[in-house]
Amino acid sequence: MKRFFQRNRFAKKSFLLAVFAIVVLGIIVAGAISRKSGSQETRLGVVTKGDLVQRITVAGTVVPKKRTAILPPYSGYVKKMYVRVGQLVKAGDPLVSVVPSLISEGETFPIRAPFAGTVVQVLHSDGEFVEEKTENNLLVRVDDLSQLFVLADVPEIDMVKIRDGQDVVIKVPAILDRSYKGVIREISMASRERKEWSRNSDKVDFPVRIEVTDKDERIRSGMSTLVDIIPQKRESVLTLKHEYIQKEKDGYFVTLSNGTRKEIKVGLQNEEAFEIVSGLTEGEKVRQVDFLSLPSEN
Repeated sequence: MKRFFQRNRFAKKSFLLAVFAIVVLGIIVAGAISRKSGSQETRLGVVTKGDLVQRITVAGTVVPKKRTAILPPYSGYVKKMYVRVGQLVKAGDPLVSVVPSLISEGETFPIRAPFAGTVVQVLHSDGEFVEEKTENNLLVRVDDLSQLFVLADVPEIDMVKIRDGQDVVIKVPAILDRSYKGVIREISMASRERKEWSRNSDKVDFPVRIEVTDKDERIRSGMSTLVDIIPQKRESVLTLKHEYIQKEKDGYFVTLSNGTRKEIKVGLQNEEAFEIVSGLTEGEKVRQVDFLSLPSEN
């Protein structure tokens, strides 16, 4: 009797193990089938009509039309500071006077503004000691704010896309509620020299000077900017994203939703899409390119 119950328990345990193995096997097979069907599922893209903008985005810094930094002509004391921050000055107006000693008597000769502008920095007060011609002892800075510019570096690969007089959009991270209009005024004919080695020392950039054409009182010299240069723009054209177009040696091709392979002609392109010149119509669906199945180039 005892052996009967032991055999019965063993049979029951074997049955449960067999059922468990079948369930696990079923899960594995179902997962494999699901992955296979998922890999065979093809994503479809749709040809749409809209604007296609080619954009170059570079970082820059706001600078005034011109500026001057007044440094101490010799070590001594600030006898008198004639100006304050925000004050408008004319060429020849006194800015600051420096003397060897505060107890010395005699006529003082103030340093005068070389051009008309705005006092943007005053870093010392009457009676302070300053050392001769050291940048840490800047006395006064005057900027000509009648015009503001952005100095930016454009990578060499994009140089053929820009030109003098080209319109740009200027964004200032510190001013979130608006952007500014700008115009390229000067493109350097030589690349920027790298005086020190760095990880990007092989990078070649060309300085570009951009005028801010609709400045206001909030944008200031020294602010960082992002500049969007628009080399080309197409309005109301057919477009298709890159992942649905296959480039080959003899042209550009797509695969229609029914599996038919078709050659197309493309025009302008940006980082997201191509302009479709011919070969497709608005609303037409094409298959996403399976780049993993493409033959490797030797």
